[in-house]
Amino acid sequence: MDRKKRIRIGDLLIEHKFISETQLENALAEQKKTRRKLGKTLIDLGYIEEKQLLELLAEQLGITYSDLRLFEIDTDVLHRLPEILARRFRAIALKEENGNVVVGMTDPTDIYAFDEIQKILEQPLQIIAISEGDLLHNLDTGYRKTEEIDNLAEVLDEEMSDHDFDLQSLTQTTNTADAPVVKLLQAIFEDAISIQASDIHIEPDHNVLRIRQRIDGVLQEQLVDETRIAPALTSRLKLMAGLNISEKRLPQDGRFNIKVKNKNIDV
Repeated sequence: MDRKKRIRIGDLLIEHKFISETQLENALAEQKKTRRKLGKTLIDLGYIEEKQLLELLAEQLGITYSDLRLFEIDTDVLHRLPEILARRFRAIALKEENGNVVVGMTDPTDIYAFDEIQKILEQPLQIIAISEGDLLHNLDTGYRKTEEIDNLAEVLDEEMSDHDFDLQSLTQTTNTADAPVVKLLQAIFEDAISIQASDIHIEPDHNVLRIRQRIDGVLQEQLVDETRIAPALTSRLKLMAGLNISEKRLPQDGRFNIKVKNKNIDV
């Protein structure tokens, strides 16, 4: 890919009759409000499909547009690009090929991201265009503890009765580290630390339990089907923070220290 080649997306789309000049003007006006990239704005407004845009950009840049479901991702290569930067640059390191690192990008025209990734990986890059959905799915499965959190939530749900959970089991000192609720919270904290989340929100809803983590000011959400486990998580956190477990109406402040990956973290 010629990383010096600059593409004016709006003009390119008009030239190929994907959008009209009026639609471009509307998108530019919306872009000023949201500060999002023009391509993303055009997609959000429904003026063009993401696949159409990426295929056109790939053609102009002399690269390919790929479906990551067809890729066998090398996890060692993936982890060479820190997750916080992968999410910031909307990119994922996939594998090595002929001395190059194959990197998928949702915006292959982003020259700054290209240069920064190449500095980090210290190898020439072979860029492919990928969809936002493909990127986020593979970042979640490649870096995070999403699957582990889901599995532990299922285990905890199975151990709980159809009524209230056994609060005494949360306070027992014997084999506490092996308790499902402890393992689940540990996985949630490890996940948050690995992606440098600034805060965690555990929000029970009618049908799902929402686990939200703020990354670069944006809340990233994981949904867990086992809503019944919410009281167990809440009570365990209250115990850890030295709060009143029986108080459910008034807000309470507390703090505790947890060890994550051999580091002591204040919460």
